[in-house]
Order: sequence, then C-alpha cells, then structure tokens
Amino acid sequence: MYRKILGVFACITAISILVGCAPKPHVEIYMEPVAGKEEAQIDAQTGSITIEQKGVRITLEPLDEVELFELTEDARINPYIGIDRWGNVEPLYTVFGIRIENTDNQRVIVDPTAILIDQNGYQYASLPYDYFRDVYGNGGPQTVSNVGYRYYPYPGSYYHNPYHHYRYPYRYRYAYPPYRVYDYYPDPNAVNHARTVARETVFDGGRLFSGAKRDGLLVFDRLALGATDVKVILPEVLIVNQQKQRSKVKFEFDFRQIVNVEE
Repeated sequence: MYRKILGVFACITAISILVGCAPKPHVEIYMEPVAGKEEAQIDAQTGSITIEQKGVRITLEPLDEVELFELTEDARINPYIGIDRWGNVEPLYTVFGIRIENTDNQRVIVDPTAILIDQNGYQYASLPYDYFRDVYGNGGPQTVSNVGYRYYPYPGSYYHNPYHHYRYPYRYRYAYPPYRVYDYYPDPNAVNHARTVARETVFDGGRLFSGAKRDGLLVFDRLALGATDVKVILPEVLIVNQQKQRSKVKFEFDFRQIVNVEE
C-alpha cells in the first residue's frame, strides 16, 4: 500500500513539474498605437496602424510576448523569444509585423531597412537576416555568468549591435533588467530551424508589382524599459506610377511602449 501511494505521489509530482515548466507566455510589454497623423487608420483590436499614400498601403502591427510565442509550434526554434527553466517567456527583440500593398502603381520598391526612434532621439535600425545568420551560425547563443544572473552574448546587447545607426553610451548598458536564465537550443537541428524561421520571417524589402502584397517582420533590438513614445519610419519607398513617373514617399508610424512588469 505504501509503495502504491508513493508511486502515485511520484507520478503526480512529475506531472506537476512538467506542467509547471511548460512555457507560459503572458504580456508584460506591449505597444499601443498613437493617432499622430490624419491619414493613419488605427485598428484597436490588433493595435495596428495603416497608412496609405500614393497607391501604397502599409500596415504595422506590434507583436507582444504571446504573439511572438505563437509564431512557431516549437518554442525552441523561435529566434525572437527566450524561455527560462520555469517556462517564463521573454521577448528578446522589439518586433512589428509589416504588410505592404501596391494598390495602384506599376511598381513599388521598398528598402529592407526601417528606423525606430524613441522619445530621447536614440535610433535603431531594423535587423537584417544576416544578423540572425551570424547569431545562429556558430551553434547558437551561449550563456555566461554575471553577478548572479546570466546574460547572452547573442542576441547581442544593443550597444554591440553593428546594425545600429547610433550606439548607446556606456551608462545606458543596463537600461533594462538582466535576462533570466535560459536553456537555449540544445541541439544543432534547433539552431538550424531557428535560422530558417528568421530567414522566412524577417522583412527583406522587395519589388511589388500592381496588386501585389508583401508580409514580414521588422525586428529591432529590444527597447529599454524607459523608452515610451517611439516612431517607426520607412524612409524611402520608391513609387513608379502607371505613367512611369518616379517619386519617393516616407511612412511614419507612432507607438507608445507600455511596461507592466515589477522591478
């Protein structure tokens, strides 16, 4: 009888541990749209902003922890999140979904680089696929110990990112709390799949003919918790209209970062 009870208890304990360690995404940081321009259309349900100019319609939708987690069925191959040993999910980047539609032009050519500027004037460039190829090219990120926490050399802290247009001074190195402890990509196959996910999802610009659409993700280094008002800019969208006349248009989207975490 004792052995049966002990066996049942052990089984329940094991199940509880497994359930407790299952990934548990919940929203701690999110972006909300700001109605800053007359032509901006806001979808309150998705938090997206749509702007249409000269026959080009662009929609930007911020992705929170839960939405990033749902990008892949297997969290181990998701390049945009970290999961600690207790199943807590944390975003490693600030990510926006982007959709571009050519509604009334012969061609629309979009540069792959977008710019994010916070209220203090600090500027980020969107990360290209090459960044993720480098990150996962050597077996994936590894943890290193630092003052009771563990940090990742990859994804690199923003002040080491070669794709930034502006590098933070040293005093901003710890602008947000340290990452939790993660168990990252335990096998090479997971690393390869994570690299593939990045290749298939990172927005890389493109040439859109009349009626065409293009989707992807604009991925920026994770914003500091103190960054509130931010602006995402597509600085050069080249338009060739039906009369073959060329012009360039800039698209700007205003968001506000909301942080619901206990410090």
